[in-house]
Amino acid sequence: MARLEEEFRQKKNPTPEERVEFADALAEADRVEEALTHYRIAARQKAHDTGYRTKLADAYVLAGQTPSAMREYLAVIKQEPDHPDSRLGLGDVYKQYGRLKAAIGQYRHAVRCRPNSSLYRFKLAQAYDMAGMTEDAIAEINQAIRCAPHEAFYRFWLGRLYLSKDDLESAVEHFEAAVACAPNDDYYQVRLGVVYYALDRLEEALDALLKAVKLKPRRATYHWLLGDVYRALGQFLEAEIHYERAGRLDDYDRDYVARVKHTAGLEEEDECAGQG
Repeated sequence: MARLEEEFRQKKNPTPEERVEFADALAEADRVEEALTHYRIAARQKAHDTGYRTKLADAYVLAGQTPSAMREYLAVIKQEPDHPDSRLGLGDVYKQYGRLKAAIGQYRHAVRCRPNSSLYRFKLAQAYDMAGMTEDAIAEINQAIRCAPHEAFYRFWLGRLYLSKDDLESAVEHFEAAVACAPNDDYYQVRLGVVYYALDRLEEALDALLKAVKLKPRRATYHWLLGDVYRALGQFLEAEIHYERAGRLDDYDRDYVARVKHTAGLEEEDECAGQG
């Protein structure tokens, strides 16, 4: 960063492009207020270029100055009604304010402008989900998957939506797809394992959780969940080994275990499973 600053200072009259490049680096270094100064100058230099003004609005959001961000987004939209990035940014601002109907309207407009953007589709799906419009969220995240078929997160997120509907069979299908896209993601393996467990597919649950533990051997919650599966299989010695390991690890969090199981409709027992 120091070298970049020195190079920038040596430029007598930086171009708007150079200012934005420098501002991007400042923002990445968490020097947002300094970045804002350069975004403002670049936006003035390129007053008729909506892209620069949108960059400035995005920086205001990053700085937590949402009223200023809204002002800039609205100015861009007035000049260019179908500017997708400003529609998306304005939707984000409305969502922060809890104005979900307005946010959905902006996201829909953005999606109409860029129908093949998985990010835009996902933002709209998120807003639908927050508004309790689960079926619309499912339809939209399916469109995001169409746009980015190898993106594991979208497939996982769709599985999570089905979990919220207590549809474990559909959820497990999409968690399996997420794991197929990202087999080395321990979080996806664990979530898949817990849903297998809820469906009484214990051997598959064991396989998924063993993979998660192999990927993150010092994650206490994974050992505890693995202990639960071993116990359900009647393999009590193996269960006790993993319960004991979980208890020794620094990040042991029984509440987290309970939350993970609760999402799949599993309830924790009143007493610690590994005791007595």
